Amino acid sequence: MVKFTTLLLASVAVLAASTNAQDLLEPRTFTPEQANVITLPHNQTLERRASDGLTAKERKDILAVHNKYRARHQAPALTWNSKIATFGNNWIQACEFKHSGGPHGENLAAGYSNFKAAVKAWYDEVKYYNYGRPGFSSQTGHYTQVVWKSTSSVGCAKKKCPNYYIYICEYDSPGNIVTSDGSYFKKNVLPTVKSK
Repeated sequence: MVKFTTLLLASVAVLAASTNAQDLLEPRTFTPEQANVITLPHNQTLERRASDGLTAKERKDILAVHNKYRARHQAPALTWNSKIATFGNNWIQACEFKHSGGPHGENLAAGYSNFKAAVKAWYDEVKYYNYGRPGFSSQTGHYTQVVWKSTSSVGCAKKKCPNYYIYICEYDSPGNIVTSDGSYFKKNVLPTVKSK
């Protein structure tokens, strides 16, 4: 008990003598970006990951690439949805490359270097889409979900598996609603806006 008390008193004395002691006791406010970064020795940083396994920068990049492609098709910008990101993250933990069958729209990719590359591959299916005969095709289903006009939010996750990364994005409201007349595709998958 004597050693512990002596050590505690010595620590308090050193802290009180410090010129920055008052700074250590003051509450601090951090920007969201600062709150997600841990500074390590030698100016290294480690970014915290949310329950979707992504950094704040990855989430920002995912929204930016989706919204860039959506703007080409007169679709409003998406917002981030943490709840559906967690759903996707939970689904891919088994490292099985298959759709969940869940209540959201869903795109999967594997083997890409990052989300930007995966979303670009999904979008690049646009070259196969026939606006004259709107509707679902397994050749264009990723593209149509990315630009689906009535979808308002996205949440994504990734998982490092033994041979590759799996990338998953969940969409709310889901796209690719199939009817015999293709009416949902006519309203939600619009051609590109002509540049002026």
